[in-house]
Amino acid sequence: MKPAGRNETAFISGPIDTGPEESYFHTHYVSQINHAINLNHLFVIGPIPTGVDADALNYLLEYPISPSRVTIFVTQAENGMWGAHFRSFGVNVQVVEGQMSRDRDTALTSASTYDILRVRTKKEAKAFYGRMWRDGHVTNTERNWKRRRGIAEDEIIEEEAINSSMGYDLGRTPNSPGFC
Repeated sequence: MKPAGRNETAFISGPIDTGPEESYFHTHYVSQINHAINLNHLFVIGPIPTGVDADALNYLLEYPISPSRVTIFVTQAENGMWGAHFRSFGVNVQVVEGQMSRDRDTALTSASTYDILRVRTKKEAKAFYGRMWRDGHVTNTERNWKRRRGIAEDEIIEEEAINSSMGYDLGRTPNSPGFC
């Protein structure tokens, strides 16, 4: 769940494809982001131009909050590709050491106090990706969740357990009435 303190920073992460009209993002992320906005929290996100990273940035920029509450973390290569674009929005851009997404995501975890994330269940992933779905694939979102908790990357945790720990259980999502 989301901390109530004033100096909290949320790391928003999720899949790089959120479906038609960003339905995955709107279903699973908006109410948690709204709650964090109302608590005056800060936000850190990655630079990926699709999926949850892009959806979260667009949502936050359209919301009436200061762009200074948002920091995009980039590798040096990503800074060269997208840094000026992000800076043009007035958000903070943090260039991390290392060139891998894992380096960036580790820095994002370190710079934040909690996560706003959800992992697709096997059933959802099979339906979404079809023949491209791979059993046993560990997503960066799952790695982010494990990193926050000090769980080894190769330890198997069911998607439902991850989602339940984030408040997605009993058939309710954070957008369900009475969730927050």
